[in-house]
Amino acid sequence: MLLPVLTGVWLSLSGALGTELRRDGYSFRPPDTFRMTRWERYAGSQAGAVSGDGVRTRALSAALADGEGPDAATFLIAVVDGGFSATPSERDAFSTAVMQHFQRELGVALTPERVDRVGGPVPRVEVLGTLREAGQVRTVLVAGLASEGRHAVVTVSAPADRWDAMAPRVRASLETFRMEAPVAGVLSRRLAGALAGTLAGALLVSYAAWRRRRQGEGPAAS
Repeated sequence: MLLPVLTGVWLSLSGALGTELRRDGYSFRPPDTFRMTRWERYAGSQAGAVSGDGVRTRALSAALADGEGPDAATFLIAVVDGGFSATPSERDAFSTAVMQHFQRELGVALTPERVDRVGGPVPRVEVLGTLREAGQVRTVLVAGLASEGRHAVVTVSAPADRWDAMAPRVRASLETFRMEAPVAGVLSRRLAGALAGTLAGALLVSYAAWRRRRQGEGPAAS
């Protein structure tokens, strides 16, 4: 658990990570060579928005790349409604959802190589695999990051021969990912529960006061 954090700190200080990006309630520092891409090609897309529950609201939030053409790597961030705890019990379910997302929604076959649960400040489940696109073999890392209320899914794709050099910076970037506390969902349910408890207490106090008044007045005169 400590090693990824120390690696992330070292890469951050060495300039391997870029400036912080804040968007749609989350923040992180991408690898220094990645830049936001033209959004037109991604608008309305659910690419990378992995969810085992088809009724959840989900959408691609940001797309970054480190160049143009087939040799460029891409870094996609999607936001999915609902919490994700990244527990060992969710590991296999997330992996299955990733495979189904690529096969059914993106129309490509992702060959899994490894599924890991990574601890740290923001636990995550990582699915690492390869796919063939336009005659090129690409390595793909899909990470579901733990969060309450809603969570992020990050998908990184790069030519297979570039992955080993890029992987440390990608994982250091994931260590910087933070999702802001939701203003709805979990927090609103907690607030509603607190208000309901307060209201119930007020009603009990009012009822007790009414009973005391009735007892003090006694039966009505004939």
